[in-house]
Amino acid sequence: MSDSQIASTSLEVLSALPETIVQVSDAREIVQVNRPESPVFRRRANIGDSIAEVVVPEAVEAIVGMIANAEQTGGALAEYRSGNDLYRVTAKPLASAPVTLLIFKNITGIRSAGQTIVDLVRDRSAFLAAVSHELRTPLTAVVGYANLLSDDSELDDETRAAMVRHMADQAWDLAGIVEDLLTVASAELGELHMAKVGVDLGANVAQVIESMGWRADTISLTQESPVVGIGDPARFRQVIRNLLSNAIAHGADPVNLIITAADGEAVLLVEDSGEGVSEELAELILGDAPDGTPSSPGTLGLGLWISQEMTRLMGGNLTYERADGRTIFRAAIPLL
Repeated sequence: MSDSQIASTSLEVLSALPETIVQVSDAREIVQVNRPESPVFRRRANIGDSIAEVVVPEAVEAIVGMIANAEQTGGALAEYRSGNDLYRVTAKPLASAPVTLLIFKNITGIRSAGQTIVDLVRDRSAFLAAVSHELRTPLTAVVGYANLLSDDSELDDETRAAMVRHMADQAWDLAGIVEDLLTVASAELGELHMAKVGVDLGANVAQVIESMGWRADTISLTQESPVVGIGDPARFRQVIRNLLSNAIAHGADPVNLIITAADGEAVLLVEDSGEGVSEELAELILGDAPDGTPSSPGTLGLGLWISQEMTRLMGGNLTYERADGRTIFRAAIPLL
């Protein structure tokens, strides 16, 4: 095979590569190019063209500078942005000829994938921090009471009974957190499915209140008539539990539950006399953050995020408001 045939075959192979490869002479003129119509050029690149007159304007300064740098150091690398794309250029002088090899590569997708990984790691870290925070309080209480009951034999029966009661309460909270974690896992796997059956709000609220033991003493329920929605009873009870736990832990007595129907929705209002949530958290409950960041377990809190996701999957919504000095969470699903 002749030298011209070898050169032709080599160029044919190079033209199939996704990268744009250019050989530039000492005079900064194109000696060879594998993709003359490449998007790195402002027009078709021809043999003998000045590289500075062919590449897009955004790259001229970087290209000219890096060729000179490569000639002195044996190699150089630069990045530049053209439109919405990010390019990386590598310059390498050839020892076999007085030319410099330029390799242009579009790294937009690679950089985006890398950023996606960074975002995922950050979200996972925020989620783990939120879970750790959720678990720490009830676990600390259970361990503390267990140690006291084990080590202090002088406790009277009334004190022991109170400790056992608090341990049971914290265990109830832990069971709820574990249920929420399992729900998050199902949601992330796309396996969180909702039943579409009748949900008697009053009956389901009563079931959750009954499971709360003595803590239910500060909760009142108002319902003028039976209200039945369409959704998943087990998931709706999970929403009720989370909203009640939130009101008891972060709100103030009394906690009032109101069941009603309005505008084609079965509605549960959970009211307490606490100070309410921060403005940033309120924005996340109502939608995305002001900067467009979507809510997540790490930003919204495990229980509220789960409740928001489940009401949405049931065709409803979870909202928050402050009215007359009271904190009001409104969980709504379609009315049957």
